[in-house]
Amino acid sequence: MAISLNEVVLQLEKYLPRDLETPYSQYATVNFVPGLQDREFIEAIVSERQSQLAHLTCEMERVQCAFTKLEAILAKLQETKSRVRQSMVSHHALTSPARRVPPEVLGQIFYHCLPKSPYITPRNVECPMVLTQVCRHWRAVAMATPRLWSSLTIHLHRATRDDCRPEYDAWLARAKSVPLAIRVLNDMDTSDPDLTRRLSSVADWLRPLVARSWDLWWHGPSLQNLFVSGGGGAIGSLERLRVTSHRESPSIYIPTAANRLRSAYLQCLNFDLQSLDTVILPWEQLTELNMHFALFSSSVFLRLLALCTGIRNMILSCLCADEEQLNDLRTVVPGSIVNYAIKRIEIKMIRAGLGFVLDALLLPALEELEICFCYHDKDVWPHAQFLSFLQRSRCPLKKLTVRNNKHAVSCFAEYREALPSLCISTASQV
Repeated sequence: MAISLNEVVLQLEKYLPRDLETPYSQYATVNFVPGLQDREFIEAIVSERQSQLAHLTCEMERVQCAFTKLEAILAKLQETKSRVRQSMVSHHALTSPARRVPPEVLGQIFYHCLPKSPYITPRNVECPMVLTQVCRHWRAVAMATPRLWSSLTIHLHRATRDDCRPEYDAWLARAKSVPLAIRVLNDMDTSDPDLTRRLSSVADWLRPLVARSWDLWWHGPSLQNLFVSGGGGAIGSLERLRVTSHRESPSIYIPTAANRLRSAYLQCLNFDLQSLDTVILPWEQLTELNMHFALFSSSVFLRLLALCTGIRNMILSCLCADEEQLNDLRTVVPGSIVNYAIKRIEIKMIRAGLGFVLDALLLPALEELEICFCYHDKDVWPHAQFLSFLQRSRCPLKKLTVRNNKHAVSCFAEYREALPSLCISTASQV
């Protein structure tokens, strides 16, 4: 094929007219009227050109036919090349070190591919579901790795449906005996006339899952008696609890059977927390506590410091004290609220009363204190009470952060003199 084409190229001149010039070419652009004899010569030239055109057209059709065949041959060659390459790659993959990775190691790699959020919402395009769609081996490893299935987000309105609950059950069954991390979204329709029966049914279904959980996030209206069981040990594995709500006060009852619970996060930004009557937790065993409410009673804060004897880190907002609470705080004996364990406190203040709170405290282990005032530079900084608190507690305070209160800046030098290693920072916070 290549030799034949080369010969055609070399002999191309034989197929092409060499000289198209005639004695009459010069008259093409002028008004020339040929005579009778000239007309005969011109007609002979036209006839010759017609013959040449017919011959060239024939040759072009032959070349076009050959070109079409060559295109078909090229396409076939490209297809064959692609299949050969694919065969080479697939056979080369057989010797890849990745194929020799033990299933246990591959399962660990899969675990690190999970979404960063600890509560997985099942989707076919995300891990772990997407791992089951790669090949049979990966699917087998993924299905046999319990930790991949130990995290889940549950929507209660879906969990009440007969076609959805088995999907949740199948997912969590793959987790086997691994402790669970579950987020429950109570998105039930409160106008449903059958709501009571549905909630009772879903509560019975949830209790065994809660009993298997080390990490639980509940969002939405509370579900009564969720943490109560006849055996008294329904939540013995629970280590971290998060309860959030937008509409109503949280009602939480965690019995003392939750002896592993160490971290609690409570948030309801539309509720004023004035007491702990509806929040029952094993306070003495907590080491970390986050509580965020529209208003947070200063008296409740002092009560928590007295109850949480093992607490290490506490973050609260928004701390306040109305006139009645201020009167109660004035009667508190200075240094009567003692906590020997707490190392870090972060609070947001929205009303006056910080000075009385500081007067009540004795915190010998405190290392870091952050106070943010919600209203920029409105409240007076309680310098005397804070200095008295430092002297009374004799704590190893290493870091003090005061936000949105310029009145505190002039006092920092005296604090550094009292604690030379103290790091102080101040900043405005939007």
